[in-house]
Amino acid sequence: MKIKKIVLSVALFLVLMALPARAQHFSVSTNTLDWANLGTINLEAGVSLAQHFSLHVGGRYNPWTFQQKDPYMIIREKQKSAYVGARWWAWYVYTGWWVGAKVQYSDFEVTGIWRPAVDRGKALGLGLSAGYTFMISEQFNFELGLGLWGGYLLDYQLLYSPAREDVRASGSRPFIQPDILSASFIYVF
Repeated sequence: MKIKKIVLSVALFLVLMALPARAQHFSVSTNTLDWANLGTINLEAGVSLAQHFSLHVGGRYNPWTFQQKDPYMIIREKQKSAYVGARWWAWYVYTGWWVGAKVQYSDFEVTGIWRPAVDRGKALGLGLSAGYTFMISEQFNFELGLGLWGGYLLDYQLLYSPAREDVRASGSRPFIQPDILSASFIYVF
């Protein structure tokens, strides 16, 4: 709970720090590929600080479980994630190539199609991403991006299956994994 408060406090501070900047643009976006990933609800808000620099705050939420007839075949991508980050834009904010970095917290429970094992825990780490944003109109953009993140798994458990609560592995450990594949629609105002 303390980690969530720290991430939210840093996000609020960065957004408030950006408020007096001139020629600001604000954005709201959602990633269609997250929605396609078992209905993961996601939203990101951003603010430009300068021609080449913007700050972003966002989150993902997925409460769904898809039960099959076989108790070993539960498909689940449960998560509550929050992040705050910055992007550097090669040409101008919300247009063209960009690279980004963020701090992210995630509470997750995943099982599914590829294997019956269950991964569950909390994670805190840093992410790096890159992409390209296409300007569709003055207020609508479309973005493609990908990224990795790594950090530390906290309260981690690997279970044999959703039907059996037998723990195969547990504890805390470092990790690095793919974080995001995005095809996002952005509204700039």
